[in-house]
Amino acid sequence: MATLPSPNLQVPSPPPAEGINASLFAICQAISSTLELQPLLELILDLTTRELEAPQGSILLIDRESDELKMLASRGLPREVVERGYIPRRGSIAEWVIEHAEPVLLDDKVVSDPRFESIVTGRAMRSSMCVPLQAKGRVIGTINVTRPEGGEHFTADDLSVLQIMASQAAVAIENARLHSELVNTARLATLGQTVSGISHCIKNILTGVKGGMALVEMAFEEADISMRDRGWEMLKRNINRISLLVLDMLDFSKARKPIRSGVELHSLIQEVFDTLATRAAEAQVSLEVDLPPDIPPVLADPDQFFRCLLNVVGNGIDACMMGGSVTVRALHLYRGETAYRMFKTDGVHDYTVLEIADTGCGIPPHLLDQIFDPFYSTKGSKGTGLGMPVTKKILEEHGGTLEIDSEPGRGTTIRFILPQLPDSGTPSQEAAPCSAQ
Repeated sequence: MATLPSPNLQVPSPPPAEGINASLFAICQAISSTLELQPLLELILDLTTRELEAPQGSILLIDRESDELKMLASRGLPREVVERGYIPRRGSIAEWVIEHAEPVLLDDKVVSDPRFESIVTGRAMRSSMCVPLQAKGRVIGTINVTRPEGGEHFTADDLSVLQIMASQAAVAIENARLHSELVNTARLATLGQTVSGISHCIKNILTGVKGGMALVEMAFEEADISMRDRGWEMLKRNINRISLLVLDMLDFSKARKPIRSGVELHSLIQEVFDTLATRAAEAQVSLEVDLPPDIPPVLADPDQFFRCLLNVVGNGIDACMMGGSVTVRALHLYRGETAYRMFKTDGVHDYTVLEIADTGCGIPPHLLDQIFDPFYSTKGSKGTGLGMPVTKKILEEHGGTLEIDSEPGRGTTIRFILPQLPDSGTPSQEAAPCSAQ
């Protein structure tokens, strides 16, 4: 510890217990409850200046790029110093403290010390302390307090208190830095996963496009109409896959508030079946519907609900072997009836349950959770890995849930459990037409 200009200052004794303990308790609580750096440093400086009866104080952090001291928090300093936001490091007492990693206590005639010029506040100083902030063995900044002329000198006990506060400030800064690094690392990992997933999907689709183009070119050369038709169909399928991938990415990337209206289920399901008819015929999969004739319209966003059903029925077709089937069933649950208690409901609203069951290969139990991970697909190059995450997200935005039951070799059943929540912004609850757009 360096003490300027008093060479005979003894090593400080432990600080008084009462006030400092209360302050430390408040700081520790704050550090454990938030990773927001600015309010933590404001709290630490408030408690420090109050505990030490210091009208002026600051917390400074080394800016490695500019080699200046960035002011993270301040009390009682001139407006122009605060607005500037930094203090020159060169020639200041803070520079000495940072280079030597030792605290400094200055008494009397502080203003005449050239090392203190850069942090002079424009008022005569009676006493000042500057303590290094240390994290992982290196100095990252300083905490500083000052009493103006006419005040009492700081004591060795005061210096000890400031060192304790400095350690708390350093912990807060380091925690915030580590949290920022973790967030950035996670963000980069997510970005990398997203780019990799999208690239993989686009590469597979482009392979199909190139294959279709090659067939069409060969067909023109050989005047083979059948080959030309196969090539065009391959091109159309892959263009549709690109369109669906873009829609999935848009739906997955941002939250949306559903615009609910009354969606007539018979029409919705028929539109989905018509959209997937060619795909189902090629796989020799039958599409079946089992609805009560009097089932009421479901209150949902027509386009988004169409996407959900299209994703799941499409997955069912892909999962089925030749000769399999995909069946869509629906049930309206009224509050109070026995069936209501069989599903995950809130006890307040009516619910619609839509069930999509296929006779396909099923999903192993250890993979059930993974199907909701972005870009994870059980279909290899045929899937984008976004269909199920998007479907789950849309249902949750509607206040609903998605349940899945699957058994390898016997098929999969997926349920949409949707509360019937009226949309205050919807002018009419009449049955709305569905759209694949």
